Amino acid sequence: MSRQGQMLQAIGEDGIVYTWYRRPYNRRVPTQRQLELQQQLQPIQGEPPPTPQMLNPKQTQLSELGELILIRCFQSLPINDRFNMEHVSRLFQSASKRSWNIHKHVVVPPASLKKGTYSIDIRYLFRLLMKRCARYCLTLQINSMLKQDRIFRLLHLGYKVECLQLESLDQICGSELEEIGGRLPNLKILIIIKCKFHTNTINGFNLMLEQFKRLIVFAVGRCANFQSELEKLPRSLRILNLNLFDVVNSANAIGNIRRQAPNITMLTIECRSLDVVNQVQDFEHLKVLSLHYSPILDDVITPDLFPVNFSQQLKALELFVVSENFIAMRFRPEFFPQLEHIKFDIIENPTTNYNTILGKLVEFPALRSISLGVYTRKKKLICRAEYLNFVRRLYEKGRLEHLKVNLLLTTEMAIGVFEHCPKIRSLYFYKSSNPNNIEEEEEYFRANEFIERFEQLKLNKIPPTSNSKKVVMLGNLFKGTKLEKGNEWIKCKENIRGSHVLRELFVNEFKEYENNNTRK
Repeated sequence: MSRQGQMLQAIGEDGIVYTWYRRPYNRRVPTQRQLELQQQLQPIQGEPPPTPQMLNPKQTQLSELGELILIRCFQSLPINDRFNMEHVSRLFQSASKRSWNIHKHVVVPPASLKKGTYSIDIRYLFRLLMKRCARYCLTLQINSMLKQDRIFRLLHLGYKVECLQLESLDQICGSELEEIGGRLPNLKILIIIKCKFHTNTINGFNLMLEQFKRLIVFAVGRCANFQSELEKLPRSLRILNLNLFDVVNSANAIGNIRRQAPNITMLTIECRSLDVVNQVQDFEHLKVLSLHYSPILDDVITPDLFPVNFSQQLKALELFVVSENFIAMRFRPEFFPQLEHIKFDIIENPTTNYNTILGKLVEFPALRSISLGVYTRKKKLICRAEYLNFVRRLYEKGRLEHLKVNLLLTTEMAIGVFEHCPKIRSLYFYKSSNPNNIEEEEEYFRANEFIERFEQLKLNKIPPTSNSKKVVMLGNLFKGTKLEKGNEWIKCKENIRGSHVLRELFVNEFKEYENNNTRK
């Protein structure tokens, strides 16, 4: 009887005996070998994404009209609301099941946890997710889960998932990681953020990575007890992001990355080891390099640091603190002919001529995004005029799309960015936190004057049609003014976001690899 499930019989008012069967929940997930055989027998063709069934007045029966309308309603509801509405009637349950078919991105929100349980009957949420979502969706994002639950229970039917994001989960054990690799062999993107691993997960982590054959993007960030040295990365990997990567032997880990995944094109490492700067030069195909917390000071500079053949292929470069000697030696147009985005910090040296050192960056032929941080060991900045002159020369080239400096620009310069750079998407500058600079900065940027001149500049011009095309600025610059919450041209934010150019490079790199792989 267990194989057939439970049976329920009842006599209706019409005298007819009705029978209901409840099948057991056990489902069989196809193995990787079975999927490969199925693909060989039935070649995958480019099918269009499923679309909701259109209402055809000539074919739609009146008895089906109510359910079809409910399907449209369910498709606009959040996940939890849709689950709760299923229990209203059998018609609602049927409509809810049919409404899942077009969903490709499923999110388990943090709000699903309330007082140590789920917002609806404990495990029923995950059971419904498996039955409704996992068999259809390509992207699954889990932001909350009780300690006694396990990820592989949710992935029981999720063999179609191509993008998995785990965030803020507690005590992920090695067996769960191994199950992820076994149940999701076609995974292309794996992101693990702010999770806590069990102390003994190294073997499970390696077994998981070993089972991935098509993984393109792998990111691990701010996870407790993450000590894997990544010995089993798949060769298909192209984009790797390691935030707060503080393993015991980081040099050995980076060596493993280069040997196991030699074709990486985008690499981000937050590591405090000084050896990282020299080791990343062994990657032959890098286009984007981000090194956080690894300063390039005079004691680590060598004549062969960032050679021409390495730097010429870079499209984006993010560094921590760099010395004046490194800037003078390497920040030249002939070293970075393809560079579109650069980020670095400097510590002010009053004896340095920054007009000369930073001036070479203005001549970079492809540069359209820059983030510059200037810091000092003194009470206040001494070379402020030279930094502002550098910023002026940059935006007068007219190519900037993203500009971020930790200096307060003058009103004239802020307007100048909009006058010279028609493609500007984000402009970040802000007041200094140093009290010694406040009096001097009061005469720099005047919000009301900026608003007046900006309105004159945009007079009789058509504003952008969507928020994504507005220019992002910091809202605290306009406190107490009518621009505090933005307008049809400017979107004000409280926090600084990274450059959109980096996101574009990420998307382009992913699509390029996908297209090349599809042709093969």
